[in-house]
Amino acid sequence: MSTLVTGSKEHAIAEFQRLRKYLLGSDALKKLWLKLSPTEQAKLGGSLRVAHHQIGTAIPVWFHLHPTNTQTRTVVELAVKLFSYPIDEAEWLLRELGELPTDEEEAQRVAIERGDLVILRTSQSVFLDRELQPIEWGRKYMIWDFFLTSCERAKAGQLIDRSCFGDRVYQNVVSDRLNKLGDVPGFPDELIMRYEEAGLQTQRFNYPAHRIHIFDD
Repeated sequence: MSTLVTGSKEHAIAEFQRLRKYLLGSDALKKLWLKLSPTEQAKLGGSLRVAHHQIGTAIPVWFHLHPTNTQTRTVVELAVKLFSYPIDEAEWLLRELGELPTDEEEAQRVAIERGDLVILRTSQSVFLDRELQPIEWGRKYMIWDFFLTSCERAKAGQLIDRSCFGDRVYQNVVSDRLNKLGDVPGFPDELIMRYEEAGLQTQRFNYPAHRIHIFDD
């Protein structure tokens, strides 16, 4: 086992800064580009030159593809992907810097134990303050989708407006679905209170992005 794995938080910060400095170089972006799928490359403009000009180095490019990542997780994921950074050291870095583990089941467990807002897509389960919320979604699929979209937008630092729900939605779709969300049996008032007006027919789900976790259960 690497000696880094037993290091202090100060060691973790120093190691993170070392990795970040390397990833800001042009060589890292070139290596990343070769590992991306054609679909991912297309999302970045279709060429390395365009991606570098319009987005930047490897870190913002990876963040562009994974907008709900934190910078810490982005750096660690890139280190593993680009130069086979040891998994045990990656887990140590994530742990010391306050991130969830890479293993999804363990990440779910840790996030729930921390009291974060945890959403499981398939089962439509919502955990808050370490408890599974007794929400009765029933057949309210559009309202579930509204809440899920709210969480995704909050993680990405984005607002919620009608464009989030397609081209053919009615003008007041956001306020209407927010009102209906508040009427869903068992939906926490604490989460309803997190919505804030942010413009005409626009809302912000003001929940800390680093405390929202969405899993495909």
